[in-house]
Amino acid sequence: MNPMDPQILECVTAIRAQTALAPRIGIVLGSGLGGVADRIATGDGGAAFETARLPHWPRSTVKGHAGKFVVGRWQGIPVAVLRGRTHVYEGYALGTVTFGHRVMIALGVDTLLVTNAVGTFNKQFAPGDLMLVRDHINGIGRAGLFTRDELAAAPAVTRGAIGRRRPYAPELLAVVREVARERGIRLREGILMAGTGPAYETAAEIAMARRMGADAACMSSAHEVDLAAALGLATAAVSCITNYGTGLSPTTLTHHEVEEVAGAAAGRLEELLAGTVARLGA
Repeated sequence: MNPMDPQILECVTAIRAQTALAPRIGIVLGSGLGGVADRIATGDGGAAFETARLPHWPRSTVKGHAGKFVVGRWQGIPVAVLRGRTHVYEGYALGTVTFGHRVMIALGVDTLLVTNAVGTFNKQFAPGDLMLVRDHINGIGRAGLFTRDELAAAPAVTRGAIGRRRPYAPELLAVVREVARERGIRLREGILMAGTGPAYETAAEIAMARRMGADAACMSSAHEVDLAAALGLATAAVSCITNYGTGLSPTTLTHHEVEEVAGAAAGRLEELLAGTVARLGA
């Protein structure tokens, strides 16, 4: 699948039947962080969709991922917001879990802001903290991420990885930092390790990740950023730290805990995203 694929075009056609708004910024909302989607104004030419009703869109099956796609305005800026991603551990291929991202690109998005809920193994961080992702370790995979057409369209020198933009665009990270500073939002920074899941990492895997230089772990995002950056988008990611990793947490990890802590931190994340969107649209 790619922006010219018939399935992408069919989905875009269904969206365009209800809205002609061209979003500039795409936002992907992780577990327990979906409230931003409710702030998007759709009354001025926008529209909201259940992704299960859009052609070819993979169904989200994980609690806390509502499966909604909203095109509208936030802070006066045209945006596309995905509330509820799909994951490789749900049985989908990489090219399928990135379907929505390719739809965003086809609609006109050129900047992608990704959020997620993560567990940390950096003892200087705590549940409820927000972390700006400086880089990631992609344990989910790149093989099968790019289509034949995308690889064929890439310059020969970069064809193996496409590589049109650096993931986590420095200029975009600088905007997020500045917004956090101005609004008094404590923003940690770190390296994200992404794995396929759905099981939480073992204590041995956490120890390995710490030796590799990672600060937190998740089950999404890395492949989404790799794809978007390679296709030319400026990308950034903010993680909500919801728990300590196995071996560091005094309690058994549960998805309920992830959602609960993410929900408590969602207001600060929303303020950070709102400020970033406003700054990008200035």
